[in-house]
Amino acid sequence: MSIPTLVPPTQAELAVPYLTPAGFKAYPTWLDLDNLVPGGVEALQTDELAEALLAASEWAIGACENMPLHGHWVQGETQRVRASGGGRVTVVPKHVPVRSVTALSWGGDPTCMYADSLPDSTMWFEDGRLMSFRPGGGFVQYQGPALQFGAQLRPQMPVWINWSYVAGYPNTVLSASCEAAASSVTVTDPTSILPGDVLRIYDVGDTSSTTGASEALTVASSYVPALPTIPPTATSIPLAAATQYAHDAAIGITGFPRKIIQSVICYTVALLMREDVSAEEPASGFGPAARTTAGHRGGQAGSLVNDAYEYLRPYAPVWRS
Repeated sequence: MSIPTLVPPTQAELAVPYLTPAGFKAYPTWLDLDNLVPGGVEALQTDELAEALLAASEWAIGACENMPLHGHWVQGETQRVRASGGGRVTVVPKHVPVRSVTALSWGGDPTCMYADSLPDSTMWFEDGRLMSFRPGGGFVQYQGPALQFGAQLRPQMPVWINWSYVAGYPNTVLSASCEAAASSVTVTDPTSILPGDVLRIYDVGDTSSTTGASEALTVASSYVPALPTIPPTATSIPLAAATQYAHDAAIGITGFPRKIIQSVICYTVALLMREDVSAEEPASGFGPAARTTAGHRGGQAGSLVNDAYEYLRPYAPVWRS
């Protein structure tokens, strides 16, 4: 009996929540974040909040048909489509939004595929949810005698596509601290970060005017993304304008739309809700982080879960429709 070949994973497990504890604390909620674990020290409270945020992030992935919302590399996705009358092929990616294409092959027969030369000037993207291109339009055509390699591509005939691409929004943490007026930041995972991206740091401010406060950073046009790696490789990201504040290592930096972050916040708050037992015997000096309330659609926690679903609706994949 032959021993099967071990295949390395094409995607890493989610390790960074879609909102870090510092980012969650920077958002105004009514939660008592000092009492997530009754009597626990500050470090234990932060760990508990991080676990809840990671669970909420995993839930968001499941709510979008197990499609990661963070930047990730989709490798070797195959589809069968049809060429239009004008010879253009439209592909609906299974993971959205598509941020960049790293490889693409096509052919009129799955046993005879042609590698497209990238970048392909014929490629057209619509909101990261549709990609179309003209087969043969991205590389220099053979100018010699007429030769035929495999099935000839004709309008309306099936076209087999095999492609790899980067999808999802940047979401990572700083791998090293940075000072105010820094011209670059170093992140643990650069996947999906592109030149011109506006990335947001959610940090908790303090009494200093230059330390630890939320801000938006724009990636410099000089930045050249590399192919993703597993595990990711820490990368220095040049900025179009210097940072306004100093930030510690492990502070979150993200390109998520606000609605995705809001969804994670809603679900995290719902996870942290529990019944108030402060009046029960024996008496306890520790009440709940947030109190549940009876009411419409399963109470306050249930309403928050429904809100979380609604926030995610615009970002769900569309390939099955």
